[in-house]
Amino acid sequence: MCMKAYTTVVITAPLAAFLFSSQALSVQPERAESGEALFERVKARAAEHLGKLPNYTCHATIERMVRVRSDFQPLDTVELEVAFVGQQELFARSGADRFGEQPIERIVSGGTIGNRIMGSHVDLILNHDLAEFKFAGDCKKDGHKTLRYDLDVPIGKSGFLVRHNGAVGVAGYEGSVWVDAETLDLVRVDLKVKKIPSNLGVRLIEQSMHYKNLTIGNSEFTLPERSDLAATDDMGNYSFTRVKLNRCREFSADSVVKYAVPSEGTASRESNDH
Repeated sequence: MCMKAYTTVVITAPLAAFLFSSQALSVQPERAESGEALFERVKARAAEHLGKLPNYTCHATIERMVRVRSDFQPLDTVELEVAFVGQQELFARSGADRFGEQPIERIVSGGTIGNRIMGSHVDLILNHDLAEFKFAGDCKKDGHKTLRYDLDVPIGKSGFLVRHNGAVGVAGYEGSVWVDAETLDLVRVDLKVKKIPSNLGVRLIEQSMHYKNLTIGNSEFTLPERSDLAATDDMGNYSFTRVKLNRCREFSADSVVKYAVPSEGTASRESNDH
């Protein structure tokens, strides 16, 4: 029996704190394969990539902003360590000597934050028949010649949780996935969450993940080097978060991992249980 892996979006007034939980193809003229056949290869490529991905950790720099009237103002910058272990994402504050299973909303207070920083939910979407995919053609995206598929995940299959002012609900979402036309590696994933229960007071959530080959050990893996997350509540409050990954390295679960103490000015505050 398969267990559903949940992604969460947490929102705290007057800002939005999100913990939240994709691939598109198009056919080159010289290809004889149909869009559907190519997509099966994309899923196989994603499964192969996930199977080879080692346990690893990356440093995450999270810049958060809010829009006041028509101007954007910085909220804070958060430094975290993120570990991908046993196909789960674990978090720790910079300077901590170990990872735990504490939810990210208890590590970072207020603002907007996502709990799938390393994009593990994308692998779930591709390999567990959660979404309906439609071939959408080929195009240039982020400097690559890409193939695109549009996707739709209904509420009944969604693992996308939204939390706002103590209320929790599951939301459906749609989006697009672009893969490199030659390697079939992920290039970009855009998700838009609009099917949000009305009682939550959240109007829209959008995420854009930009993939790049990052070195882990002696190998390269395609990971979301940059991820942008934006949210708007029913009051018109808008928040924006940008996550950048760097310093990725392989590590074993029985290792003791220590990190440098964060520099002054880095916001890494205790959070309340929302």
